Amino acid sequence: MIEQLEIRNFRGLHRLSMGESTRLNLIAGRNNCGKTSLLEAIFLLSTGGQPAFVLNANVVRLGDPGLQSNVRSIRETFWKPLFSRLDTSQPIEVRAHHREVGQISLEVSLQAAETVELALSDAGTTEAGLHTEQMVLRYQQGDLTRESSCRLAPSGVELAQQDAAPPFQATIILSRNGQIQEDAVSLGALRTQKRGDLLLHALREVEPRLQSVEDSSASGFPMIWGDIGLDELVPLPAMGEGISRLARIVLAIARCPRGIVLVDEIENGFHHSILPKMWRVVSQAAEAFETQVFATTHSFECVQAADCELEDELALHRLEADGDGIRCVTYARDDISAAIKHGLEVR
Repeated sequence: MIEQLEIRNFRGLHRLSMGESTRLNLIAGRNNCGKTSLLEAIFLLSTGGQPAFVLNANVVRLGDPGLQSNVRSIRETFWKPLFSRLDTSQPIEVRAHHREVGQISLEVSLQAAETVELALSDAGTTEAGLHTEQMVLRYQQGDLTRESSCRLAPSGVELAQQDAAPPFQATIILSRNGQIQEDAVSLGALRTQKRGDLLLHALREVEPRLQSVEDSSASGFPMIWGDIGLDELVPLPAMGEGISRLARIVLAIARCPRGIVLVDEIENGFHHSILPKMWRVVSQAAEAFETQVFATTHSFECVQAADCELEDELALHRLEADGDGIRCVTYARDDISAAIKHGLEVR
């Protein structure tokens, strides 16, 4: 479990230190203050410096660059925006103290490649090689140091990495991504552990009619179906965005035992009256799988519901403008209720 976090030069977060975190962490703040970037930074740290995930971080925002993209396009569109103020001369740094793993850090920098490719023309003469660039990732964990790279070459992106276990498991759930097939596979895996009823009991909090949930490929691809007393099973997505999203969160927690689940805009899809039940379900799942959760929100009602339901499990971190940067204010447990009571801005 991450207890402290520092981020330097990543996206809109020039210098950010987050106070002590706990099992369930809610990250609040106005638009464009770096809430999603904070989640992405934790996700990158979880990879242990595997360069393929640097591209995945941009899938979050921009889509898969693909190897067919030209070198300049990849650098300007996918790599440069990773750096604070688009300044690639300063490395990205993400540091954390993890309760089980200890002190860990990841440094990401853009450097000139050590080699360039030279091509021979049909006439047999040597053509000028292209200047190439590489993203170097330096991961440290105690006495261990590991370097890998992601190189821009004329043929596309070349990865140089060492096989290594990540320091901790992590998965990220975005407000706009749907993973219907992955959810069904996750339910199947949960069933093999004889824990499939966990999802059913969780979803009954928001849909009391639910009698069972099944993973099936009857539609042509894996999907979760629910029995609500009709003649046939109903696809879970057809029951509403809220129940589908709650299933996705619970299954993500189940996939990351003793890991970290990152949820962007956790309130999306839920009526404000359901938010206390949502938090109850998330809390129970996180406790069952010993999983840490970091979630962002724009919703005052979401903060209120978390405060009422989670008691000592909750840490609230508010990102706010500080001059030309962003700072993180971490509320002590008693301060959250006091701030809400007096109408202070905690979103």
